[in-house]
Amino acid sequence: MNKIKDKTLLLLSSIGAAAFIFMNLLEHKPNRISGGIKYSSFEFFGKLSVVLIILWLALIGLSFYRKKHKNIIVFTLTTILTLVLFLALQLKTGDYTEGVTSARISLSFGFYLQIFSVYMLFSTYTQKIKEHKYIKWIGFLSIFGMLSYFIFTGAFNDLSLMKEYNIKKSQFIYNLRIHAILTLASVLTGAIIAIPLGFLAYSKKKFEDKVMIPLSIIETIPSISLFGILLVPLSGLGELAFFDAFGVSGIGWAPAYIALTLYTLLPIGRNTLTGFYSVEQNVIEAAKGMGMSKTQILKKIELPLAFPVIFTGIRIAFIQTIGGAVLAGLVGGGGMGTFVFLGLGEASSDLILLGVIPIVFFTVLLDYILRTFEKTMRGVIYD
Repeated sequence: MNKIKDKTLLLLSSIGAAAFIFMNLLEHKPNRISGGIKYSSFEFFGKLSVVLIILWLALIGLSFYRKKHKNIIVFTLTTILTLVLFLALQLKTGDYTEGVTSARISLSFGFYLQIFSVYMLFSTYTQKIKEHKYIKWIGFLSIFGMLSYFIFTGAFNDLSLMKEYNIKKSQFIYNLRIHAILTLASVLTGAIIAIPLGFLAYSKKKFEDKVMIPLSIIETIPSISLFGILLVPLSGLGELAFFDAFGVSGIGWAPAYIALTLYTLLPIGRNTLTGFYSVEQNVIEAAKGMGMSKTQILKKIELPLAFPVIFTGIRIAFIQTIGGAVLAGLVGGGGMGTFVFLGLGEASSDLILLGVIPIVFFTVLLDYILRTFEKTMRGVIYD
């Protein structure tokens, strides 16, 4: 009996295959509010399901073998699986909605679990491909190109998610922009406040606990409670003409912006402190021996060497804030949380996903970009 060579591959491909076989793929509804008929992958895809299950089983089989180019094979099969899955979805939806403009196709948990498995396979095995890296670009571009083509040509318009988007397109774009502004403004403000606080805690040891303990306490306050704490003072400020001109009040953008900024202080401040502590004392002593002043040591040695760790804190704050900004919708601050809470109120899972999917997408994208920049920066500084 063959021993398992790759437990990660076995786990992820088994989850995807189990979702394909045992869970509902989607639900066909005659309209937005009516209940519908649920279909499994086999029922909906018909003959095309044979191709998909063969690909899932092939991935499971590869977990028992250790081949020279196994990582490339896994990545290629995952790419083909993704392309076939979306192509089959696009081909079949029209058969169920043809001639009925109010009909909707709502994707179910089985579909999203398959997509999750595919994403995890991509993220795991792209990192393992050391040779023939062009294959990764071919895979990514082929999937991105096909999905872009389907979306912009309206091939997915029968999906309930796309119907919700088309109905609320202007609101979607507006709230996406608000979400981005809230995230960027909060992190930048947090960095302006937290980096000096972190340096103060490093340079004056007696202030370390006085700085870090309050930041840790702020992090433990639940978001709803923090909004409640901010409600009274911001309502008072809103009565003043100056603050009222900027729209400051107990609800809206102001409490969301302040709360999100406060939550960025700990990761940035803690990493700033850690970054300065990571600078070796031998380097600092050598600089002192060369006659450099404290200001010169800070600018030319400590800050450049500590910055990669500080930037890690900024990256963590960005990722944390993109998700946290959903709560801005709870206090009328806008953002993608508007759709999440509206969907909860209307019991519409597709409306919830309209708010959640862009957040997940941009979180993954931004994390990848910032990690790449961080690695490049570390290589430049330490090499």
